[in-house]
Amino acid sequence: MKPLTNAIAALALAQALAIPAPAQAPARDAPPPDPARAAYVASMEGCKADALAAVQALTAKLAVEQVLAAGGSGWELTPQYSALVRFGLWDELIALTPPDARAPGLTAGYLYARGVALAARGRLAEARQALADLERLSAGAPAGPGDDRIGLHDLIAVAVPVVAARIAATELRNADAIAELRKAAAAEDRLSGDEGTGWFFPVRHLLGAQLLIAGRPAEAERIYREDLRQHPANGWALYGLAAALRAQGRKASAAAAAREFARAWEHAEVRLLTSAFWFAGPDTTSCECQRQAAY
Repeated sequence: MKPLTNAIAALALAQALAIPAPAQAPARDAPPPDPARAAYVASMEGCKADALAAVQALTAKLAVEQVLAAGGSGWELTPQYSALVRFGLWDELIALTPPDARAPGLTAGYLYARGVALAARGRLAEARQALADLERLSAGAPAGPGDDRIGLHDLIAVAVPVVAARIAATELRNADAIAELRKAAAAEDRLSGDEGTGWFFPVRHLLGAQLLIAGRPAEAERIYREDLRQHPANGWALYGLAAALRAQGRKASAAAAAREFARAWEHAEVRLLTSAFWFAGPDTTSCECQRQAAY
């Protein structure tokens, strides 16, 4: 039997997770929702089912052939991979087959997500191969033209250090992981474009988690506050901020941040134990319910 295509695999994933239909149809005169933006918003709110439904809608709406015909690289379609990274769905990512090789942006998104997933599962030789493939792709990718459009090279400049950091974190090389994530956050800051169409979710959510793992809560606090300045009231950073404040013994401030987190996470479907699905060493769990908070 032939392997599942990415589209069929995505559908199978959606069915397995029992993604519900929208509660009600939008008004007839309302513009159709942008699925990439919807996936970004749902992910930031911790709504896994809605995020996966949105990326499924994105791949149904926009075919690779359409993107290539319009001169795109395929990066527009990479939320289908980034949403799985966001929610730590490592096995689902690893099971996906490579995308159309004619779409370098889509391939870059796949290699980034696959590298993170393989490293998270402790499959480090394969993760390093994905990283090497991503670095080779970067060498031939164009940079942005300088008119506020994002070049593929600029996006891969975020992806490469994230994969390298995940490998380092799995090997418990905390200082290396932090250094790589700082590079990734700086590269993300240099990007322009709408939220959800450039880099799918903030690197600082990973960096803050790694700083807490390394026992550096004051630095983590600064990272989370900067992220909240850029992305106000997001639950991922608020959870991390509360943890960073608790680790410093600042109980009243931590409690205030925890209350803000509870409001932001009111409709979420995942239980947070850190500001991202980012842990020390390999991740051997199948869901967040099997984890205990580390801080």
